[in-house]
Amino acid sequence: METRFRQVEELEGSGERYEGYIQTIHSAFLVPNFTEHGFGLARCPETLLRDLREGIREGAKNPRFESQVPVIDGPIPWFVDRPDLTDRVLHDLRNYAETWSGVELTPYRAYGFRLYRNESQLWMHVDKMQTHIISFILHIDSSDDAEPWPIFIEDFHGRTHEVILTPGDILFYESSKCFHGRPRKFNGSWYSSIFVHYYPSDGWFDLNHELEAHYAVPPRWAESPTRRTAEKLQMVGTSMMEPHCPDNWCRTQNSVKWSGPGEEGYWIDPQFQKHEFNPVFGDHDEL
Repeated sequence: METRFRQVEELEGSGERYEGYIQTIHSAFLVPNFTEHGFGLARCPETLLRDLREGIREGAKNPRFESQVPVIDGPIPWFVDRPDLTDRVLHDLRNYAETWSGVELTPYRAYGFRLYRNESQLWMHVDKMQTHIISFILHIDSSDDAEPWPIFIEDFHGRTHEVILTPGDILFYESSKCFHGRPRKFNGSWYSSIFVHYYPSDGWFDLNHELEAHYAVPPRWAESPTRRTAEKLQMVGTSMMEPHCPDNWCRTQNSVKWSGPGEEGYWIDPQFQKHEFNPVFGDHDEL
C-alpha cells in the first residue's frame, strides 16, 4: 500500500487525489479483514447453475442496455432482468458466504445479469464501503466465441492474482477492501455474471463507514505534487488505472495465475488449500 499512497499523492488534480485517498484509505485501514487472504474460489450447485444458464441464454436474445457504469470502459453492457433468479442466488448461497467469511451476514443485493460486450474493460476499484463487504461473483456463461477473461484481484499480502472463472465458478472476495477489476480487454460477443453483496449482521450499519473515510483523508490532499516517484496513476471516477502499463495495470505482468473449475461443496484459498463448506450459522428463515 505504500506505493499506492505515493501514486495517490502524485495525482495531478485535487479532486482525483481526494477520491484516490478515499478509496485507498478505506481499503488499507478502515475495513477490517474478515479472512486470511481476502478471496477464495468455489463452485455453484449444478442445479442452480443450470437454471441460471437457461435464464441467460433466453434473456440474451432480447436484452436491454444497462445504465452507464463509470468503471466500465467500452460498449455499454447488456442487461437481463431476472429478479426471481438473482434473489434465489442471494439467499440460497448466503450460507456459503458465511462459511467462507466466518461472519453472520445480512443480504444486501444480488445484481445481474450483466452481459459485458466485446472490448470491455473494468478498471481496478473497491466496492461500496457501507454495504458491499462480503461479496461474490458468480460467472454464469459467455458467448461461444468468448476468450477467457481474467479478473485481477489484490490479496492481503500484496500479491495480484489473475483468476479465470469457468461457468458456475464463484469468486468470494472482500469487495470493499481488495482492489479488483478486469483491465485486460474482453474478446467475444458477451460474458455474464451475477454480483452478490452482504454486510455483517452484528452492528455494521450502526456506523457511517463512508463518513469515516472522509474524516481520514490527510490535509495534504489539496497540495499539488512537486515530484514523481511512482508509476503514474489515473482515477476514472472511483476506479483506478495505470495508463502507461500493459493492460492499464502494471501488476498484471507478475500475477499469480488461477483457473477454475472449482469443486462443489468446497472453497479453495490463495494457497490452494481446500476447505469444506459447513454452515456455521444454521439455516435462515428466508431459505
